[in-house]
Amino acid sequence: MESKDTMADGWGDTPGASPRELVLPRQYAPASHLNRAGAKLRGANFSGENLARANFTRADLRGANLERAQLISARMADINLSGASLAHANLAAASLRRGNLLGAVLMWANLTQANLAQANLGGANLTEAELDEANLTESDLSNTMLRRARLVGANLTRAHMHRVHANGGELYGIKGHGAQLYQAHLQACDLRQADLTQANLTQADLTSANLNQANLTGANGTGATFQKANLTWANLTHTTLTAVNFQQAILDHAVLIKTELSGANFYGARLDHATIQGSHLRGVLWHRTSVQGTVFCNVVGLTGLEKAWLRSQGAIIH
Repeated sequence: MESKDTMADGWGDTPGASPRELVLPRQYAPASHLNRAGAKLRGANFSGENLARANFTRADLRGANLERAQLISARMADINLSGASLAHANLAAASLRRGNLLGAVLMWANLTQANLAQANLGGANLTEAELDEANLTESDLSNTMLRRARLVGANLTRAHMHRVHANGGELYGIKGHGAQLYQAHLQACDLRQADLTQANLTQADLTSANLNQANLTGANGTGATFQKANLTWANLTHTTLTAVNFQQAILDHAVLIKTELSGANFYGARLDHATIQGSHLRGVLWHRTSVQGTVFCNVVGLTGLEKAWLRSQGAIIH
């Protein structure tokens, strides 16, 4: 993975301590054989326990304490962990498919390569959690706290992320096709090379986000904020960006083919060498926009005065 840019805050650079092997209470079988499938364990205390490879399929662990528990490769499909505390827990490669984690606390938890497909994480707190290459396909992350969380390469295909708080998160290379990010808080997120094709970014806040080489083909970003965002080499083909705030954003070499940009604000933005073809540009604000070498081809909505001004700034209009 390439080195982080200035948006990196370094919170995850220090390696954590190695998991400590603990002796389990006598009533439990060794961790690799522990089977609590379907068990009623509401409010149970498993804090610090070694539960690697344990079977908690369909178990009821509502409100349980699993802080710092070792749950590596645990089987937890259809589990109920609503309101549970899993701060600092190690859930690497665990299967939580269709799990209920509504309102759970997973701050600083390790969910690397975990399977959370169709899981309910609504309102959960995953601040600074690690979810690299996690499977979150069709999961519910509505109103979830993901501030400064790490989701490099995670699969968020068709995930429901309404009003998610992922400020400062590392979402480099995520697979977010069809993700629902309505009113999402994505300020200063690292979304380089992210796949956001057909995603819903309506009214999302991506201020200062890094979307270098991101693919937003077919996405809907109506009313979104991209102020000071980096969209260099971004693909915005067939993207709806009506009334979007692009103030001081960088869109050098971006591709905007058949893009809906009516009412967009490019005040102080930079679109040098971008390609704008067949796009709707009615009512766009171009004041102080840099368009050196930008190609406008068969666009709709530009006035004669706007064309003259854009040409004077180095744009090429066909």
